[in-house]
Amino acid sequence: MDRRVAELFVAGAGVLTECPVWDDRTQRLLWTDIYAGTLNSCDAQGGDRRQQKVGLPLGSFAPRESHGFVLALETGLALSGDDASTWTAVGEHRALPTKVRFNDGACDPAGRFLAGTMGHLEEPHAGALYRLDPPDPAGHLAAPVVAIDGTTVSNGIGWSLDGRRVYYVDSAERRLDVLAYDLGAGVLADRRPLVRFGPDDGYPDGLAVDAEGCVWLAFWDGGRVARYTPDGELVGVVDVPVARVSSCAFGGPDLTDLFITTASYQLTKAEREAEPLCGSIFRCRPGATGLPIRRYAG
Repeated sequence: MDRRVAELFVAGAGVLTECPVWDDRTQRLLWTDIYAGTLNSCDAQGGDRRQQKVGLPLGSFAPRESHGFVLALETGLALSGDDASTWTAVGEHRALPTKVRFNDGACDPAGRFLAGTMGHLEEPHAGALYRLDPPDPAGHLAAPVVAIDGTTVSNGIGWSLDGRRVYYVDSAERRLDVLAYDLGAGVLADRRPLVRFGPDDGYPDGLAVDAEGCVWLAFWDGGRVARYTPDGELVGVVDVPVARVSSCAFGGPDLTDLFITTASYQLTKAEREAEPLCGSIFRCRPGATGLPIRRYAG
């Protein structure tokens, strides 16, 4: 099994950094600091840091095909231009329970955006995974629909190379699941565990899929990112020098950098002092190549 160590890339990137995204058009790494409600970015060397304040907790986002972003906010999904601080809500998500916020999300190969919710206190089965389809030919945008109901901590999601399988994490279940996916309709079915984890493993969190179809999975309170084959075999590990590893994404000019987000969220003062790099972004070149970004088609 291949084992590597991640190096520091951006120190002090946030408190609850998540959803790393490499934008190949701008050659910049983007990420969110969830409860700060900011969309952040830096260049390929970790410099020229920029920040946009969206005004609400921002669980995840994806660049749009034309310009701007689709945003998974505390209160619902929204669309923005390049300035993410100005956005328009989609659907009637303000009817969501106030104890729930949006969390991780990503786009499928057809340009749909899927993002899940979770309770602020991780209330069991209070969340769901939602799907936002692109506008119809007339430009009409339908409200998001529930793709999976009754989740607890909806987290990482990614697709197989042919788009016919989805890898999905509800962190509270301590599993990496796989589901059949109808790419034409955006419908999920036949959910089953691919890999199960124990208490000593930490919690599975965000994920990325590489050009060989393998899944790179971050472990919250696990201090690592692990690589699994499509059949669930563990074949690689990247060790990270902090415990709360939240997500990962491939990027860089040739998509051979693995960027890893981490958090200091809910750590005590003593725990933060013991892990002075918590909340930083790390980088590793693990010998694999990532896939180009998938953009929201709306």
